[in-house]
Amino acid sequence: MMRNDLPSDDHIVRYVKPSMIQEDGTVDGSDFRLRSTKPGEVGLSVNWLEALGPGKAHQLAEVRRLCRLRLRPSGRFAEMNVGTVVCNVAVELDTLRIVQDPLEATVEYDEDPSHAEIIGLPQGDSDQSALIGDLIAECVIGIHPAVS
Repeated sequence: MMRNDLPSDDHIVRYVKPSMIQEDGTVDGSDFRLRSTKPGEVGLSVNWLEALGPGKAHQLAEVRRLCRLRLRPSGRFAEMNVGTVVCNVAVELDTLRIVQDPLEATVEYDEDPSHAEIIGLPQGDSDQSALIGDLIAECVIGIHPAVS
């Protein structure tokens, strides 16, 4: 399946579990790394806000409704601009892409047209993986409650 790149002017959010929120409220860069415990993992799940229509409040409400994770009250959605992430990481890694990856409806879940992935990341717990995770974390422009 061909996975199209998201427009550079658009925005994504990634759910950040409470343990990845630092004391100062910023996101730990390790949340933007592939897990070494899942060697088959090829991308990080994110949600494409503009796929859900206009209005930030509406977009975030839809992400919450469609999310297939257990959202915790102290968890957060980290918002980033697509183009900023790609450009910031390109100084160290030119393979990173943010692509559409819509999820089909299942018995338990509605269709999720906003699902996307950050792909082209280095595997495991390498120094490069840590650096790329930190570069992505530097691109966070907003932190939103995961549970409203």
